[in-house]
Amino acid sequence: MRINNFNSIQNNPYKKQVQDMKQDQKQSVFKKDEIQISDEAKKLLSTSKFEQERVDKVNEIKQQVENGTYKVKISETAKSIIDFWRKS
Repeated sequence: MRINNFNSIQNNPYKKQVQDMKQDQKQSVFKKDEIQISDEAKKLLSTSKFEQERVDKVNEIKQQVENGTYKVKISETAKSIIDFWRKS
């Protein structure tokens, strides 16, 4: 015995929700992410005065590692670890 027709096909409360989801999916196909970088930011990225110094230092360390002459500075490493954990 049915008291009300709530669960009938005509009165399905989730039908509108499903239709809305389908519309959202159709619209999301056409959306694209965009990023805009200002000219000033591009200049900062391309002409960093420290860029060449960094490249030189990285190449120097690579050569030392390949030659087997790279030495880890234990005291500086320990100090930086301790400083890191003191800040936290």
